[in-house]
Amino acid sequence: MTPQPTEPPSSDPAAVIDFAAARLRLRADDQPNDHGWALTDADESHRPLAKKPLPLLTPPVEPMRFTLRIDIVDSAPPIWRRLSLPSNLTLDRLHDVLQAAFGWTDSHLHQFTPADDLHRHEFEGILTPFDLAEGEEGVLESELRLDQLLGAPGDTLSYAYDFGDDWEHLLTLETVEPATTPSAVRCLDGGRQGPREDSGGIHYYDHLIEVATTPGHRDYRQMQDEISAFELWNFRDDIDLDAINRALDRVMNAEQALAWLRAHGGQSPVATLVATVGEDAQRYLAGFLAAARISEPVGVTLDEAKKATAVIRTLLRHVGEGIRLTGAGFLPPAAVIALMAELDPEGRSYGKANREANMPSLFALREVVTGLGLLRKYKGMLVLTKRGVQLRDAPLKLWHYLAQRMPVERTPHGHDSALVLLMLVAAGEAKSLGEMAQLLDVLTSVVGWQVEPTGRYGYSPALRAARGTTYLLTWAGKGSILLGRYSDSLDLPGSALLARATLLVES
Repeated sequence: MTPQPTEPPSSDPAAVIDFAAARLRLRADDQPNDHGWALTDADESHRPLAKKPLPLLTPPVEPMRFTLRIDIVDSAPPIWRRLSLPSNLTLDRLHDVLQAAFGWTDSHLHQFTPADDLHRHEFEGILTPFDLAEGEEGVLESELRLDQLLGAPGDTLSYAYDFGDDWEHLLTLETVEPATTPSAVRCLDGGRQGPREDSGGIHYYDHLIEVATTPGHRDYRQMQDEISAFELWNFRDDIDLDAINRALDRVMNAEQALAWLRAHGGQSPVATLVATVGEDAQRYLAGFLAAARISEPVGVTLDEAKKATAVIRTLLRHVGEGIRLTGAGFLPPAAVIALMAELDPEGRSYGKANREANMPSLFALREVVTGLGLLRKYKGMLVLTKRGVQLRDAPLKLWHYLAQRMPVERTPHGHDSALVLLMLVAAGEAKSLGEMAQLLDVLTSVVGWQVEPTGRYGYSPALRAARGTTYLLTWAGKGSILLGRYSDSLDLPGSALLARATLLVES
């Protein structure tokens, strides 16, 4: 009999579903007979014939460029992508490409099969490392090239993901051309967003989208919790080609960035963080480091440093020789009015800008700068530290000091969340605070944080946990004291430059 898998690593329902599915994928000697029972020794003569070797093609001497259309089977309207990629891509790398193209998170098992042998009755299997560990027979996907399975327009291949929800993708070869850009992978076109993880399979997911986007739908009340959990309010089912191609770039450049990090990362916090997770998670995180150009030196000009440090230097200048705090420990109204006149000249703050208690952004500025060791309280006064005096009028030195001191969070989960935030900003994945919060939710789960049972991946408060570092990046990029709304962007040159400089600072 087939060796059975060990117990699943967690009680997560999705993991249990995949675990159960893996147990049900039986080898030929476990297949049921005509009566539905497993074969015994007495049935030896009725055993099915051995599976045939995979019908592999002889790949071309020089890799070609394939154009593939990938459809999620039974989706209506179709959820699809058109990809241009090298023909010599191995299937394990193709798996990573498909995950990125459809927005999957690689949190379930997957399987490639010839499209005319979906149940693996005729040919030996295309195996993942998990299949191999389970004793299945066949060829590892990492040893197979795409052009050994597809050769001419019209050829097809099947890719299944998540054996519980059963997302079946049909890959159809459309064109074969000479390779002018050997390693590039691009998404040329497509339709509809990729489905949400653990959303029940294509038929249930399509019904969920219909309910979420149809005002007054009769099923809305009973499905509103799922609509909320999958964040389908005001849902628009279109794709962002630029975001998909950024994800594909991360996939294709991850190994190179990971190798560089291992060789040059030293004792940097980001190298330490990456080293603590599994191999797949390391590659996933390394993709963002590749997008952040981790191997390239970071330089800053005086003008860039002046803009990035303007908010902090304004506070240090106003504190000057010291400001006496109120009995409640706040800045006095006169100091608040003077500061806000410079830090918010357009008057975007809510309410009267004359009380620090009513100005959370100003209070956060004072707290963060104090935490950086540039200010301190002394006998009821707010005064500059010795370091604050040294850096108040030295923007270049102050900029480098900020890079060395970030992230400012000191709790373990706050520190890791802020490191991930720095990676996202440096990689250009901070198009809005809302999108960044969702990505932080995913990536903090990747590095192991599941602090609260909220959010799609278990840790939706990640942005709040990294609030101090978020403020610093906001000040560096916008020169504004205001953190901004969820629609505001941190995809700013000053924010990205400071984030990049921070990533490889030694502990």
